[in-house]
Amino acid sequence: MDWSSQEPEILREVASVGGYYGRKIEKCLSRKRRLKRALGYLSLRMGRYGLPVFTMRMMVRLRKDLERTQRKLDEYVYYMIVHREAIGLTSHKTLYEVYNLYDD
Repeated sequence: MDWSSQEPEILREVASVGGYYGRKIEKCLSRKRRLKRALGYLSLRMGRYGLPVFTMRMMVRLRKDLERTQRKLDEYVYYMIVHREAIGLTSHKTLYEVYNLYDD
C-alpha cells in the first residue's frame, strides 16, 4: 500500500474532525454569552420593576438552558482534548487560549 498517496487524505480527515469540534465549541460559547446577557437583562429588569411571574419563569428557563449549554461545551472540549491527544498534541494550553475557555 502506498502511504504517501493516502497521507493527504488522512491529514484532511484529522483536520476536519478538529474543525468540527472547534465549531461546536464556538457555537456553545456564543450561546452561553447570549444566555448570560439575557439573564443579566432580566435581573436588572427585576431589580427595577419588581418580580413579575413571567420574568421568573423566563429566568428559570434561561438558567436551565445555560446549564445544558455549559454541559455541552464541556463535552465538546473533552472530545477536542481526546482528539488532540490521539494525534500527539499533549499540551492543551493553546486550546484554552484560542477559545478563551479560562473565563467564568
